[in-house]
Amino acid sequence: MITGKLFFEKKVIAAAIIYFSINVILLFQFGIKTDGEAEKFIDNANRILNGQELFNGVFGYLYLVYSLLVALFIKLSLDFIFIAILQIGLSFFAAVCLYKLLSRVLENKLIAFCFFIAYLLCYPVQKWNFFLYSESVHTSLLVIGIYVFNNWLTERKKGQLVALAVVLLLILFSRPVGILFFIALLVVMMSWLYRNKKRIQFYILAGVAVVALVILLNSPFTAFVNPDSIRRMEIICQVPELNDTINYREYNREGLYTAFAVIKNEIGFGNFFMNGFKKLGYFFGMYRSYYSWQNNLLLICFTVFYPFALIGIFSKAANSFYYVRLFAILYLLFTSIGIFFTCDEWSNRFIGPVFPFILILAAGGFVSGYKKIIKQGI
Repeated sequence: MITGKLFFEKKVIAAAIIYFSINVILLFQFGIKTDGEAEKFIDNANRILNGQELFNGVFGYLYLVYSLLVALFIKLSLDFIFIAILQIGLSFFAAVCLYKLLSRVLENKLIAFCFFIAYLLCYPVQKWNFFLYSESVHTSLLVIGIYVFNNWLTERKKGQLVALAVVLLLILFSRPVGILFFIALLVVMMSWLYRNKKRIQFYILAGVAVVALVILLNSPFTAFVNPDSIRRMEIICQVPELNDTINYREYNREGLYTAFAVIKNEIGFGNFFMNGFKKLGYFFGMYRSYYSWQNNLLLICFTVFYPFALIGIFSKAANSFYYVRLFAILYLLFTSIGIFFTCDEWSNRFIGPVFPFILILAAGGFVSGYKKIIKQGI
């Protein structure tokens, strides 16, 4: 786990002072955004307090953690600005977890610290601390989750397993895409069992994974796929590329089976894949024509990590980095597949949870390049 010694490192303390000072100033200058997506959480929080059904039914339970958090602050009559303070604190804790994780698996504290700072400066992640949206808490939980998972995989202590189970539940019910973390965890765990010649456990987990997949394909977790969005060839949600006369229902959550029928019978697989690759470009490119050039430039600056992430994917990994790298690759792969069946949000907030895994791979790529330079220098 994270030791007290880590928190008392002078450079971590200095980063904390600067980070919290800047964020608190920004928070009290601009406040927390409580319109747009936030209105849905406030509505559901009030419904929870009044014993009513969630406004989007079963689908709302996939956001239950954040709805309960908002409900708690309403019940205590606390200003939502304190949720932003909580999100800022949790984000810093996640950054420390990332630092500790990278220090351990890459065995290079200097590069780990550089990526710790990169995470604190990562605008696609940090901006959501100032919104009453679930992205900030969910992203922090993902980083904490992979940190705890790697600790348990390395040391296999019961306390770490309990901590992992708790964090996993929080991840699963903070956003629907939390299921991607769970699937990646299962696959990495199967890989670990197979590589360590624990074949009986491997086959048992493989069977569990198959059953879980069947349940998943018939569960609310895949009900976020909206056939209307696919039918209208949307790239940005609610902005049709084609078929703009077709009615759109935001909560037309009919799942994968209906989506496949739409792809096969209405738009065709060629159009589906062409539109899907275009979505990937929008998603990872982050550019928006309606953003100011300054904002686009700021976002594009973070694509500098992409080449290092590619190096991290294809370079030879040390044993300590193997499973963390595999986890990051799987999470990005499953996210990319999911993008084909969904649409991107106008403000590109969906990339926030993805960036920690890009940074993990980029750190691995940076270490690989650094070692080659040192070796050639010698």
